[in-house]
Amino acid sequence: MAILTAHERVRTVMDVLAATYRGRGSVELGEPYRVLVSTVISQRTREEQTTAVSKRVFAHYPDIATLAAAQESELLGLLIGSEYREAKAPRLISMAKILLEKHGGQVPDDIDALLALPGIGRKTANCVLIYAFNREAICVDTHLHKIANRLGWVSTKTPEQTEKALKIVMPRDLWAGSNRLFLQHGRAICLSSALPLCSRCPLQTWCTYAQEPTAPQR
Repeated sequence: MAILTAHERVRTVMDVLAATYRGRGSVELGEPYRVLVSTVISQRTREEQTTAVSKRVFAHYPDIATLAAAQESELLGLLIGSEYREAKAPRLISMAKILLEKHGGQVPDDIDALLALPGIGRKTANCVLIYAFNREAICVDTHLHKIANRLGWVSTKTPEQTEKALKIVMPRDLWAGSNRLFLQHGRAICLSSALPLCSRCPLQTWCTYAQEPTAPQR
C-alpha cells in the first residue's frame, strides 16, 4: 500500500468530511459589511441566534454609515440573543466609525487592517477574508483547533498556532472550506467533551486520538 503524504492524508480526510456532510464546505460570498457585522455578532453565539440577531441589526442599520450613527442603547437592545452584547455594541459602533474615517466607508480586504478594528481577532478577520472576498485563508475556531490536534495534523496550544501549522499541512484549495466542515463534524461527532463519539466517526482510520487505547467507544 502506498504511503500517503501529509497533503494526501489531509485531502483524504476532507473528502470523507465533504461526503459525510454533503459538500466541501463551499463558500457562499456575502456583502462585506454584512459579513463583518454578522461575524462579530456570532462570537460565542449559536448560529440560529446569530441569524436572528443579525437580521434585526441590519433592518435598523443597513450600512456602515447608519451603524456609525447608532445609539449604543438602541443597538444593545437589538443585540439581545448574542453573547457579550454589552461589549459588542460599543465595538460595532466604533468599528463603523473607523471604517468611515479611515477606509472610506468600505470594509478592507487586508488582514492587518481588519485586525486593527475593535473586537476583531484572527478568526473573525479570516472569516471576513473568506466569506466577503473569497480569499485563501483558514478560519480557526474551537472545533477546527480541537479536531486538527486530535487527528494529529498539528500539535498546538492556541488557534493562532493551529492556523500557522495548518497552512503547512493543508493544501491551499482546502483552506476556505475547512471551517464549516469541521464545525459540522465538531457538533455532530467530535464533541468538545472528553467523550467524543469515536466509534461512530468516519475519520477513525486517520485519527491519532481514535487509535489510542483510551479512546471513547460509545
